[in-house]
Amino acid sequence: MWNSDVALGVWTCTTRLGEISAQKGSTTATGSMGGFWIGLWSRGGQSVVSLGKSGSWRLWNYDVDGQRWIEGIGISGHTKSVMDLAWAKDGSYLLSTGSDQTTRLHAGCANGQQTAWRELARPQIHGYDLNCIDTVGVFRFVSGADEKLLRVFEEPRGTAELLKKLCGVQNTLEREFPESASIPVLGLSNKAVEESPNSQPDQTAAMAGDTSLLLDDVGRHGEYTSRLPPTEDNLARHTLWPESEKLYGHGYEISAVAASHDGSVIATACKASTLEHAVIRLFETKDWREIKPSLAAHSLTVTRLRFTGDDQYLLSTGRDRQWAVFERNGADPHVFNLKAKNSKAHSRMILSACWAPVTAERIFVTGGRDKTCKIWDLQKPDNQLANTISESAPVTAVDMVPHAVRGSLVLAIATETGNVVIYFLKPISFMVESTSHLENHVRPFNSITQASWRPSLEDYGERPGEQGPDASYGRLALCSEDCSLRLFLVSFNGLQDANGT
Repeated sequence: MWNSDVALGVWTCTTRLGEISAQKGSTTATGSMGGFWIGLWSRGGQSVVSLGKSGSWRLWNYDVDGQRWIEGIGISGHTKSVMDLAWAKDGSYLLSTGSDQTTRLHAGCANGQQTAWRELARPQIHGYDLNCIDTVGVFRFVSGADEKLLRVFEEPRGTAELLKKLCGVQNTLEREFPESASIPVLGLSNKAVEESPNSQPDQTAAMAGDTSLLLDDVGRHGEYTSRLPPTEDNLARHTLWPESEKLYGHGYEISAVAASHDGSVIATACKASTLEHAVIRLFETKDWREIKPSLAAHSLTVTRLRFTGDDQYLLSTGRDRQWAVFERNGADPHVFNLKAKNSKAHSRMILSACWAPVTAERIFVTGGRDKTCKIWDLQKPDNQLANTISESAPVTAVDMVPHAVRGSLVLAIATETGNVVIYFLKPISFMVESTSHLENHVRPFNSITQASWRPSLEDYGERPGEQGPDASYGRLALCSEDCSLRLFLVSFNGLQDANGT
């Protein structure tokens, strides 16, 4: 900020906001914020906001008593296409990842009688565009990017305390938390930082290769002391998750990943144009070893992998227009065998798939570029096609509420144009009972890359006495190529009672 010196006739700099990187080659994770693109004053001149490369509006408020500018809570988000999202298995938080090479953690912060969803951590800041992600239990996740390996990250103590303080998320698992993480300059791997009892915060930061102090609001042993969400500076530099494992084996960029609900197996796939590379590789999470042999069914890139709720089946879809289902071996839970496949399931490539609730037997849904969404019954002879739903644009994402709602199945279908339709389906015939569209002013305006309902049963009761199968509300998360991540509170009452669109 500059003031005019009338006597000298020059402008002098009186205040600097933001940070200056002290190391060559720094990224947003190591001290460089990438510069500001625009700045705006409030009408009274007591606040200023700026938009920067990290995709956040940063806010500073002037403290009259302290005669200084204090950073406040701004608005953050992705700067490029959001390619995938994943809920924690218990629904406590939501992860998103995309082409801006970041993975972001979002959770609901209690604010009186209301809950505000905010970005609370930035676990991964990478050097490659990120394509896919899934959570492994409640404190780990695995992500795949435009590189030939996958990376596994583990929740540090700082994030656990932050979720506990701001969101009431209690971590009941007995385990040792890593203190924090940092990323070396010109590096790609987040390194765990273990704070010794006698070390000072600046010494720990220096050992990690970071010239700044550690997060001010995190205590000596990871205890989060603030009642406010992290600022953009803290998000970008102090909320990384340490990388615990790398998974090798693929020959090209990672295209899909899925973790079983019990957290014991991870299924992965990469971009492929030959049978050799169009395989699904399985990894067990105890020793992080690949399970041989790989699963072969496709001839081109596998676009989607999904486990059933009880982890007995694995569904895969691909650009070769076919789907395949693998069944878990009862004698060895790490072994999956091909149970069924359909080489002519769609007339164009299949882009998404999901399973119906376990209570609905073995029903799954596929959506493709042929503008159709098909419902399949694995228990019927020849895997009978139960129903076909036609859309006006290619279907890019589908997901079904993981529990029956008042005896019916709720299916969300998203398209390449950003349109979202929610269907109530009869449980036996799978015929459409009613439909509802998201209004144009709230839906994405570009292709939707992923859709996912919040998984835990109790999260469908947003009002007292409306929990479980009789819940009236559910949360649907959407990510899109328009750089947005959107979370909707969907009323099941109005949807089920509707007679049409």
